Amino acid sequence: MKSYKILVTGPFNAGKTTFIKTICGDILSTDRKIGLSEAIKRSTTVALDFGTISLDDETSVRIFGTPGQRRFSFMLEPLAIGMDGYVFMVDSQDPGSLSDAAQMYRFFRENFPNTAHVVAANKSDAKFKISEDVIRQVLEVSMDVPVYPTVAYDRECALSLLRLLVSLIEGKRVLTLK
Repeated sequence: MKSYKILVTGPFNAGKTTFIKTICGDILSTDRKIGLSEAIKRSTTVALDFGTISLDDETSVRIFGTPGQRRFSFMLEPLAIGMDGYVFMVDSQDPGSLSDAAQMYRFFRENFPNTAHVVAANKSDAKFKISEDVIRQVLEVSMDVPVYPTVAYDRECALSLLRLLVSLIEGKRVLTLK
């Protein structure tokens, strides 16, 4: 059986925990309540999320989610050690988060330059969203890296993205997504 370590990373509120829960169901999560009444969400990951899934009889995936807040950035490198690939998740409804996303994506490109990855433009079901082309430009995503419109709470969409990444890790050319 093949087993892969996949990292799901990106800035605060991009949808990393939702993505992992959607794929794996029950997960180990270190979400903690955010105490501010004006916070955009109720909780945030403070260390990691972890779940597993079997894609088929021969392929299992261990998924590690990183915290998205800058104050927890010290967790990025330890969680990335030994990864086979990563999903870099961006909130395509929040233009203000793109500068944090660009900085974090640069960290991964510089420290893990030959690691297979995809950029997930999450929340792509919204009426007003940032286009994949703009995300590619702002993050300086190379043309050989897929920027994939994603809805983290849609299981088929999330699994399709995960399968795409596994196929990139395995060196398969992917022309279309199912």
